Amino acid sequence: MSISAWAKSAENWLMTHVPGADWLMLFGAAMAVVTAVLALVWLLRLAGRALNTLSNEGKARAARLSKAPGFRILIAPPAKDRAAGSWLQAALSQYLPTFSFGAPFSMVAMGPIKGGLESRSVARARKRMATADADMFLWASRAGNGERGLELHGLSRGGGLSPAEARLFTIALPGSRKARNDDLARAAAYLIAKQLQPALSDPQAFRAEKIRQLAIDLDALLAGEPPISSTLRAEIEADFCASGVRVAEELGDVTALDKVIIMRRRHLEAASEAADTGRVIQARLELGRALIVRAEKQFDQNVVREAIAQLSQAVEGLRADPMILRAQSASDALFKAQSMIESRKRFSLNFGS
Repeated sequence: MSISAWAKSAENWLMTHVPGADWLMLFGAAMAVVTAVLALVWLLRLAGRALNTLSNEGKARAARLSKAPGFRILIAPPAKDRAAGSWLQAALSQYLPTFSFGAPFSMVAMGPIKGGLESRSVARARKRMATADADMFLWASRAGNGERGLELHGLSRGGGLSPAEARLFTIALPGSRKARNDDLARAAAYLIAKQLQPALSDPQAFRAEKIRQLAIDLDALLAGEPPISSTLRAEIEADFCASGVRVAEELGDVTALDKVIIMRRRHLEAASEAADTGRVIQARLELGRALIVRAEKQFDQNVVREAIAQLSQAVEGLRADPMILRAQSASDALFKAQSMIESRKRFSLNFGS
């Protein structure tokens, strides 16, 4: 008996002896169709992932071969909010030159990376970064419309790091699309510029003339009241104050000095016992230095006394800092070793070895 004849015979037997056999056959056919559809969807998703991988690989390799000068930045948007990626690119295009002192840069749009700082996501980002020989890789994730609803994750080679050593960071911005205004764009560009060029946190690393322009730009940024968290605002205020004090001390430009004094006093008044000790010490140092410059311009004994009090507290805080204590211990040991060598040399010269 042929297979087709056997199948026909089996079908006839089922229809004759099994109640509801027609429904069973219909259910089996439906399941076969569903299975086929699911298999097709799985194959399409697999093919889509493969195409995305090839596309990202191609973009990264093209970026590596590009002759565009300056920093190379890769940007991946959130998986379900590509508009955020476009907004970020526009923000960097417009404001990154302001905060990087006009340094050239190029941006390459990449496919989304799911997740935040999970090991798998970071590994993918490092791989793309290495392939493109990029200076920074930015990817974003959405967590709602709250104050930290749009998280910008990144890897930065700022400071001469390799892709394997690239520093991880996260910048949490508001998730609401209504919050993506011009002021937020400027704030995002500055915070990313700091990751790209870590020296921006140290006004001593640049000429005072450049720092004066940075202080002006940060003053304008803060005046715009960008919709960012109090933590990020405090960070930008600290950079503005450090820049303003440097400009006042070296160039005699006291334009920002009164704002620096107000901000540092306000920060110290609001600081709790659990506040970051390092930031409190930095605030005291900047306030003390600003008050001294103010007293030099217009002497006021009370201002000088306040400056002395703030600087004294800063010095006491530094003396108690474990890092300072370890540095002092290492310095003492180094001095002792050098003294031993010098003593041995003098002994050899005077009495022979």
